[in-house]
Amino acid sequence: MLDQLQRGERAFIVCIGDSITEQNYHLEGKLNYVGLLTERLMERYNRKSYVFNAGKSGDTSQGILNRLDEDALRFRPDLITVMIGMNDSVQGEAGIAQFKRNLEQIITRVIASGSEVLLLTQNLLDFNIHEQAVISRIAYPKYAAAVQEVAAATGAPLCDIYSHWCEQVQESTNCHLMLMHDSIHPGARGHAFIAEQIYRYLNILPSAEELSNKWYLQQ
Repeated sequence: MLDQLQRGERAFIVCIGDSITEQNYHLEGKLNYVGLLTERLMERYNRKSYVFNAGKSGDTSQGILNRLDEDALRFRPDLITVMIGMNDSVQGEAGIAQFKRNLEQIITRVIASGSEVLLLTQNLLDFNIHEQAVISRIAYPKYAAAVQEVAAATGAPLCDIYSHWCEQVQESTNCHLMLMHDSIHPGARGHAFIAEQIYRYLNILPSAEELSNKWYLQQ
């Protein structure tokens, strides 16, 4: 996909996922990671890229399988990013095997369509927050690990947001809270952090001067 843009050709990207991909009220009017990626690609490749946000609040891997044709494949995109797992994790450890099968089917169908695929893990949860939304997702770290395992087993590219997030906040609970809007969803700072990891993965990171002010880590 980036090769096309570098040659001056157009490229179309679909970002599919749940409420963390969907542009919604958790951003309080600011751009989420999809919007920030859109802007960065426009800056870098002079409006040659088109990015479609196919996020759907509450979605699961099965939901993505069910709507993959309608919301992604029919557009014949050059790249489909897949960020999912948060809502699947309410099924507990018993649901991991099916989750992995669903991911594998998504990857197979995307590749068979002629598109590239990029898996994205999601943000960390803080299990010190005793809310039902978090407690019901106690198995979530194992779902993040399942995405990593599926990527390794299938050879699918992976931008591991979860691991980068854990590294960023390991020494500071406050840092995690600053990146979040509520107990589940990143806020604008969190989405800026997610976007930065994607920039790094795609090798489209802004210059050191542009990154010198990491506003998402500030009070």
